[in-house]
Amino acid sequence: MADPSETRTVARFPFDGTMPNWGKRADRHPLLAFVDSCLRGIGQILFADNPVSGLLILLGLFVTSPWLGVATLLGLVSATASALLLRLDRSRLRAGLYGYNGALVGGALATFLVPEWSPGIILYIIGAAAVSTLLMLAVSLVLVDHLHLPPLTLPFNLVTIPCLLATFATSHIQHGPLLARHMAEPINPALRESANAGTVSLASALVEALFRGIGQIVFADHVLSGVLILLGVLVWSRIAGLFALLGSMLGLLVGLTLGGDGFSEYHGLWGYNAMVSAEALAGVFIVYTWRTALYGLVCAAATTVLYAGLAVWSGAYGIPALTLPFCLSTLVFLVGAHATNLFRPVPLSHVTSPEEHLRLPQ
Repeated sequence: MADPSETRTVARFPFDGTMPNWGKRADRHPLLAFVDSCLRGIGQILFADNPVSGLLILLGLFVTSPWLGVATLLGLVSATASALLLRLDRSRLRAGLYGYNGALVGGALATFLVPEWSPGIILYIIGAAAVSTLLMLAVSLVLVDHLHLPPLTLPFNLVTIPCLLATFATSHIQHGPLLARHMAEPINPALRESANAGTVSLASALVEALFRGIGQIVFADHVLSGVLILLGVLVWSRIAGLFALLGSMLGLLVGLTLGGDGFSEYHGLWGYNAMVSAEALAGVFIVYTWRTALYGLVCAAATTVLYAGLAVWSGAYGIPALTLPFCLSTLVFLVGAHATNLFRPVPLSHVTSPEEHLRLPQ
């Protein structure tokens, strides 16, 4: 979700930052440039304009499920190819900005629709992901061009929510058991009991919930997936990796403090929105300082509360909250950052990595 800079600086390590030298080499070969753009698109789900980050995140997806990995790739390629066919802005395409929403669309539809490997669902993913590119243009026209705010994952939500709701009115595209209209039920806040209890200690459950929260941003409900995804972020930026970890942890702790449902906390559902909110505010769209660190963590906590509310609202219609809590909370906090002189927002055309932003001229 990070915008490409006009002039990328050379990173300190071979795979650090946006890997500009590799990008220039890839530009000499159209097919390699397309693959590079797709990998950067996977990385951009967590703001990482870095192909190695994208590769590690993709590996995390396949660890959870081959179907999840393939479906995410289908959405990613469809969205990126649509941008290429429409001859959209090349620098944004090469940075993966037209791919990440499509990748998320593919992952979401693979997670919530059945059966796996269905030709109908494959076509549904390809079509919906292509539409996400058009929605990216529409959302960017309002947010980027007029308000100087990033589109984040709003196009993903705007495509996926109607696609999921439509399954309640169709018979050929069917939703799985994860989509169900939920009424108010008694909440079990116990995390340990939710982790298949007897054999899992509270400490183990907390660690698993922390990494599942990182993985859930791409629907990967697996501890190893979360570890690989965190490594992917760390390759691109140590600051962003730290706040991804802190954001997931804070989402979990806020959920436990509020007495949220222990089952959803254990499976990382309280952590993933908070994780990307913390990342966005603590160095990606604002130059990193101790103030942005606190601001990002406050935003993560607010995002978690918003997740709780939106999950109840969306659950009544049988669908998940997706990343709407992250989008709404982060945009509000970014508006606040632009309205004060306490922070230094990064121009969207210069967004690369938190470490590079520290070198931007005052």
